Amino acid sequence: TALLAWLFILSPKGWGLLLSDGDTGWHIRTGEWILAHRQVPQTDLFSFSRPGQPWFAWEWGADVVFALLHGAGGLPLLTFFSGFLLVLTAVLTLRWMVWRGASIWVAFPVFLLASGGSTMHYLARPHIFTLVFLLATLWLLDSERRAPSRRIWLLVPLTLLWTNLHGGWPVVFVFLGLQIFARLFYRDPLWRRELAVAALCALATLVNPYGWHLHQHILGYLDSDWIRNSVDEFQSPKFRAENLLQFEVLLIAGIAAAWGRAFRGLSGLTDALAVWLWAHLALGAVRHAPLYLLAAAPVVASELTLLLDPLWAAAKKSSVAGIFRDMDRDLRPQFAHVSVWLVLLPFLLWQSNPARQPVDFPEKLFPVAAVEQNRDLLAAKRVYASDQWGDYLLYKLWPANRVFLDGRSDFYGPDLGEAYLAVANVSRSWQSLLDKHHIEVLLLPRTSDLAAAAERDSSWQIIHFDTVSVILARRPQPSAAPAASHLFSPPGLMKAPPSTEGIREYRP
Repeated sequence: TALLAWLFILSPKGWGLLLSDGDTGWHIRTGEWILAHRQVPQTDLFSFSRPGQPWFAWEWGADVVFALLHGAGGLPLLTFFSGFLLVLTAVLTLRWMVWRGASIWVAFPVFLLASGGSTMHYLARPHIFTLVFLLATLWLLDSERRAPSRRIWLLVPLTLLWTNLHGGWPVVFVFLGLQIFARLFYRDPLWRRELAVAALCALATLVNPYGWHLHQHILGYLDSDWIRNSVDEFQSPKFRAENLLQFEVLLIAGIAAAWGRAFRGLSGLTDALAVWLWAHLALGAVRHAPLYLLAAAPVVASELTLLLDPLWAAAKKSSVAGIFRDMDRDLRPQFAHVSVWLVLLPFLLWQSNPARQPVDFPEKLFPVAAVEQNRDLLAAKRVYASDQWGDYLLYKLWPANRVFLDGRSDFYGPDLGEAYLAVANVSRSWQSLLDKHHIEVLLLPRTSDLAAAAERDSSWQIIHFDTVSVILARRPQPSAAPAASHLFSPPGLMKAPPSTEGIREYRP
């Protein structure tokens, strides 16, 4: 409850933090379409640039959950559910660290660092299911290493459900594969059972609306050079924000701790391999940072506790160290209990402050006022907007409005993606590209280079502007238009900074 309050109640951004990515919008609309038609879409529903083309709604299960939540309680209920699931994952990670033997006084600071580092991807998106399922997978594998049991077979139904909720399910085979490798290295015969589990999990992934074509699609998505070069989440982390500095602390600590774990038998080798692999992947793409934190936090906590134990063993009962040691022993059993208050208190906290619940997407990030005041203008028009704002248009105006591009970078591909970036960065061909796709309206950030360029072009006129966005529409008679339209230009529109716009999508 305290973590929920810290992240979403006391934070200036509030619950709106979870709506910082516009893809939530098209996930809701996809789920509504599935519920209305009782089938999963096979072709595109949302664009005028690629209408009717084959499309994989690979997160269809999460889309349905989001649509049901939105239908029952709008954005407030959807954000509460997402925030609760994210915080629950963090708290269960703390409990897992204590279950492994970590001291409370060590586990709690590591838990705070891991939670803070993960906030970069605290969003109301289907990846929330991957985080909680990955935690369950790691705990099951850890339990299997300590005391083999039939619980390991729970990975099969978990993988089946995971496959239909989010595309992050292949990570289960990565972690399971590392454990099988460690068993082979130590000549542990249990590798055969875990290999059988992996085989059944693989069969379970075929139970989806697209069959094996889903695997082919995900492999092509992850192997795309254009995706890696153009989508922000596939870029290396930039250690500037506070949450990335917290990730950096655990990155260094995790790599060091893994070195100590690597020579402590099968369990230690498995932990070390997982930390090193995901540290490498997280440094290559920031989308992997939360997965690394889940794998590394328990290892760091365990190793720090081993360093602390000799100091506590020699401490007198009346000393400061002895007092903390005894408090630690008293507190640990509390983490073995689960209470109904785990769900009830967060819900009561959420209900107690309805003013903080979001009624729309954050107005500082999305063209909330522009869309609300110009619905008739935007409806049924060919609008050029960023992928994020395209998502928002789908949430607010679909099916009356279809978009040039949205956050589904796996669907649009490099050709359309490059055209989008060429227009956004005002390349020499930006006008011809807009003409080619018959764009009628531009919905742009007020200080963007493209807004300034279009305002200077006599074929466009400003229809709306506010502190966040500007709408420009084609003039009906370009030849009769005046040479400039500065009389309608908002202050500062012509002073746009250099554009660095890219595809901003999150799909861990």
